[in-house]
Amino acid sequence: MIVYIYDEFSGEYVREYTPQSNPKKTGEYLIPRFSTLKKPVFKDGFYPVFDGDKWEQIPDYRGLDVINPETKYIDTVDTLGELPDGYILYEDYIKTDEYKAEQAEIRALETKNQLLNELDELDKKRIRAVCEPSQKDENQTWLEYYTSQIVELRQQLQEL
Repeated sequence: MIVYIYDEFSGEYVREYTPQSNPKKTGEYLIPRFSTLKKPVFKDGFYPVFDGDKWEQIPDYRGLDVINPETKYIDTVDTLGELPDGYILYEDYIKTDEYKAEQAEIRALETKNQLLNELDELDKKRIRAVCEPSQKDENQTWLEYYTSQIVELRQQLQEL
């Protein structure tokens, strides 16, 4: 004989158990409290919870990341049941057009910041080139070279 133990408070399935024989009555078993002879059914994405009469299938998102699209707050589900109001699974959110647009904006800002840093470095080099005029090669000075690089970077910035 096997019994199925559930949590005293939540009704969640805990484990199966083989009860001991009743030493006072042959053929009977010592059935623990908060257990049932009814076997739970396990389905993907759900967890069995005993309601006192039968096993119910409750959505189980525990361990999954969720996000509130309005606040962008990300959390990990740690309780059994439906998702909190206003939250969706993070794996579903990253498939949305909203997420893709946000990521494109972030990449554009990163590119802009990178170009601005490069411009800053070239400006510093150009200042040095003004102070110490020298030829980069026989056709171009360092000042001319850095200026052309700066013009190119500024064009890239305008295209963003």
